[in-house]
Amino acid sequence: MSEPKHDEALVNHFLERISALSVSAFDGADVSGELAQTMREATSRADAATLQVLAQRLRERVEAAEREGQALVRDTFAKAVTLAK
Repeated sequence: MSEPKHDEALVNHFLERISALSVSAFDGADVSGELAQTMREATSRADAATLQVLAQRLRERVEAAEREGQALVRDTFAKAVTLAK
């Protein structure tokens, strides 16, 4: 079995941080500045493969939040996807 080409720990680290921001957004906080800073850090620390996995996991969370009718959570994850590029 081959080793993954991405850094799973780094993906999980940023997913946890963005998830926490989505909860704050759900509670009505403006997290745009902190989200932008988090994604700047992600793009500077992660290689292309890791960023690709992170973006895919974020898209999955966008879809899950959409199914659950959580627009603010969805929007936070969707914004993170756009900032991951």
